[in-house]
Amino acid sequence: MKTILMLTDFSENANHAAKTAAKLTKSLRSDILLYNTYYDHPILPTYAGGPWVVEEFVFRKEESITQLSRLAIQLRHVIAEVPPIMPEPKIDYECGEGTLGKNAAAMIQKNDVGLVVIGSRSGSAIDHLIFGSDTMDVIDHASCPVLIIPPKAEMDELKKVTLAIAFELTDINAINYMIGLGKQLGFQLEIIHVSILKGNDDDVKQNAIVGHIRAIKQDNITYRTISGKDVIKRLNRLYKANGSDLLALVHHPDGIFSGLFDRSITAAALDSQITSLLTIPACMK
Repeated sequence: MKTILMLTDFSENANHAAKTAAKLTKSLRSDILLYNTYYDHPILPTYAGGPWVVEEFVFRKEESITQLSRLAIQLRHVIAEVPPIMPEPKIDYECGEGTLGKNAAAMIQKNDVGLVVIGSRSGSAIDHLIFGSDTMDVIDHASCPVLIIPPKAEMDELKKVTLAIAFELTDINAINYMIGLGKQLGFQLEIIHVSILKGNDDDVKQNAIVGHIRAIKQDNITYRTISGKDVIKRLNRLYKANGSDLLALVHHPDGIFSGLFDRSITAAALDSQITSLLTIPACMK
């Protein structure tokens, strides 16, 4: 993993997420790229009173750069406290105007990003409405995994991670990704097949995926099936019971897949988020 893209609006949640993820960079041998979108709508040159709009635009850009610089310094202090593993991660930052999802997608392609980090929403209903849509916008546009870290969540040491799958062949990419991540971070991986209707799964896909898991033959990988109609409630109960530090889901945007783990499931997972959540795009290569 070459670069971790950390998206920030300089809120307490966003700064916490960046500092939490920064502790993993040495083990992942990755650099950090901080990014802030300072304007989420276009500025029209013909807008009445144009000069003050331009001044506001310049002010926001300068303020964004100043705060990014401050956050970069804070992250350097966080990383310095982690036991040394060479080489030291580099920290860069950029800012831009436009929607967060499209900007994140452009930054991923431009900078060879392997992981996006964003703080989860919290607080009032309007906060959930605004920041929740931003989070889903990023997840829908990202071609790499997105890590959403809630307030107060810590990831100093990942001992156990749960990956939920639905017996789609795209799940194999997610399994391979999590195995590689586990080798770097040293966690136990529990793969959970979620079945809404028992016995209603595609046998060909099931045999292919189960065969792939069994062929791995690693002691730190376990597999089992759970059933139930309310997927997120089942996974949250499981998370509390098995002591997982991170929940991973395969994300299928609308129009790509209409089965179990579609966009609505990812949104529901964000609505009831109780742990750090990693979304892995179904289209990831």
